[in-house]
Order: sequence, then structure tokens, then C-alpha cells
Amino acid sequence: MNRRRRVLMTCLVTLMAACALQPVPAQEMDPVQAMSMPFEELAAARGVDAGQLAAEMGLPADADLSAPTGQLLKASGLALPDVQRAVQSLRAAAAEMGDATGAGPAVPDALAEEAEGKDWMRIRIKFLLWVAVFVGALVLLMRTKVSPRLRVAMLVAAPLIFGVWLGVEPNAPGTVKDAIMLYASTGVVFMPRLIAFAAFLVMSIIGNKVFCGWGCQFGTLQDLVWHLPTRKWKPPFWLSGIVRAGFFAAFTVVAFTVGTDIMEPIDPFRIFRLGAVAAVAVAAVMLIAGVWIYRPWCSFFCPFGLVSWLGERIALTKPRVNLDTCIDCLRCERECPNWSIKGLRRREPLPQDCFACGTCIRVCPVNAIRWGVKPPPSDAAEE
Repeated sequence: MNRRRRVLMTCLVTLMAACALQPVPAQEMDPVQAMSMPFEELAAARGVDAGQLAAEMGLPADADLSAPTGQLLKASGLALPDVQRAVQSLRAAAAEMGDATGAGPAVPDALAEEAEGKDWMRIRIKFLLWVAVFVGALVLLMRTKVSPRLRVAMLVAAPLIFGVWLGVEPNAPGTVKDAIMLYASTGVVFMPRLIAFAAFLVMSIIGNKVFCGWGCQFGTLQDLVWHLPTRKWKPPFWLSGIVRAGFFAAFTVVAFTVGTDIMEPIDPFRIFRLGAVAAVAVAAVMLIAGVWIYRPWCSFFCPFGLVSWLGERIALTKPRVNLDTCIDCLRCERECPNWSIKGLRRREPLPQDCFACGTCIRVCPVNAIRWGVKPPPSDAAEE
């Protein structure tokens, strides 16, 4: 079993390194250059009309399109990815019009658009740090070294490092929703995003939700506010599960039928770049609710949360319970922030997401719970 664990860990590190070293696609535009370029020149460089692009983005009618792009975006609470999406929308419309008139489609270079504006060096740094956090957290959990102080310290550090410093992108839910939107609108797959999604999914299969619990920038921020001393409420998993699956289904159907990303305007991850009023408002609501409910966005809406929950069904390592030494004191179930350890302890076929906080392991009075590939031995109760 130790050999199997080493092989899987090697596969994970290799996959994450491949993601970090992914070559930059051709025709990438430097984000600094794009932001300093006059808006009308940027539009011309992307092959669209500046006036149409401004209208598509919702810029004011009297906006000075000769001004630097960054200046216009900042004044309107927008960012470079919003320009990319608007350009894609205009090109897709032009392609449809070309089909209708028999002139032939004006095929958009969707892959170049996806590559444009991304800070690839920062993305590489982010993934390498995620590797370190994932491996470190997994080791600490398996060695039962997660203390409340260490846990809170990481919950403070993760949003600062992966959100404030390294930015909103990439993020795990974005690898799901953006991939669906790109494929729905253009029929193409952006390979770096696919590799990133595969890396996140492999982590879920190896370590349950260690990544979500220790490295996700908005997930850890929710986890941090939950530690504020208040009376808590644990929504039943059937409720959060139905809402999350329904939201994901609605997003996918709308993406393929209407071509609209209903999640982007309310994406709480955008709190790390501000400017997007609706998204910041949603993030604020989630964080306020998160004082009483554990990780409400993750539990009710996150698309990767749903996908990784499926990956958890075959996870190699997770909380394992020795029912022979368990004394049914139920302390682990009371202390768990949601109902995950209840489902795992009672061998339910579809237990709730476990975010790898390590609480159940720490509070068990007889050491009947351990993070690993198998339950602790019966003599662990004597340790």
C-alpha cells in the first residue's frame, strides 16, 4: 500500500509540474501591454469594431475609446478577461452571420483569446505552491499533526497567498465553468485549463478535498470566517446536494442553449480583484452566511465542489474509522463542521464532502479515526 501511495504521489507531482510548465500558447498578448494600449487600438488588434466592443462590454456611450484600456476598465469595474469574453461574443456573432449570408464563417481564434491576458509566470508559481501546500497538508493529516492553531494559520495564509497575491485566476471552479462556456460557445478545448482541471481532480482522488480545504483561495476564506464564535447550523446534505447539482445543471443548460455564463457575474472568487460589484456582493453574502454555515458557496454552488465530490467516492486517503475501537461517543460528529464524518463513520454510500480540517481525528478520545488508506489499528487506542 505504501508503494501505491508513492506512485500516486509521483503522478500528482508530475501532473502539477506539467501544468506549471505548460508552454504559453501562440499569439499571447502581454497583459501590461494590453492595459496600456488605447482601447480602439486593442479592438483593432483583436479584429473587432471598437464601438461594438464597448457596447458589448457595457461601457458608457460617451466613453473615450482613445483612452488606455486599463483606465476604461478600472472606471467601469471591469478587467481584461471581460474584454476577452466580449471579443469572443462579437466574433461568434460574426461567424453566425457569415453562415447565414453564405459568406462563410469568420472563425474566431478562441485559443489565442483564452491565452491573451494571462500572467503565465504567476500561474506557474501558483501551481507549484499549490503542490507544496497539498503535499504538506496531506503529510500533516496522515501524521495527525494538525492543531487548531496551525489550521487557522493556514486559513489566514491561503487567501492572502493564492487570492490577494497571486490573483483570482486560476481557481478550481473556473476550470469547470470556463471550460464548459468555451466549449459551448466555440467548440474548442483550452488545453492548459484541461490540465489544471485534471490536476485538481487527481488531488481529490488522492487526498479527498485536501486542496479545497487548504489551498482554495475563497474556500479557505469561508472556512476562516466560520471559526468566529457563533452558534452554527449544519444544513442537511440532501438539501445542499440538490441545490448544488441543480445550479450546475442550470448553468450547463444555459451555456449550451443561450450561450450565457450565469455564474460569471456572481462569481465570488472575483472578490480578489474587486471592481465587479455583483460578484463582490455575492462574496460578501457568502462570507456573512459562512459565519453560521460551513462553506456555503462550496456546499451549495461550487461546480468543482460537485465534481470533486464525485472524485471523493474513490479517494485513496480520507478519514478512516476503526469501528471496533470506536465507542460511539459521537464527539466527532458534533465537532465536525458539516455531516461528512457522520456519513463516513456510518458507512453511508454518499457521505457529504470532507474538507480535510482534521477535527474528527483530533477530538476522538480513543484514536479510532485516522487519515489514511485504511483505519487505524486497534492498538491505536492505547497511544
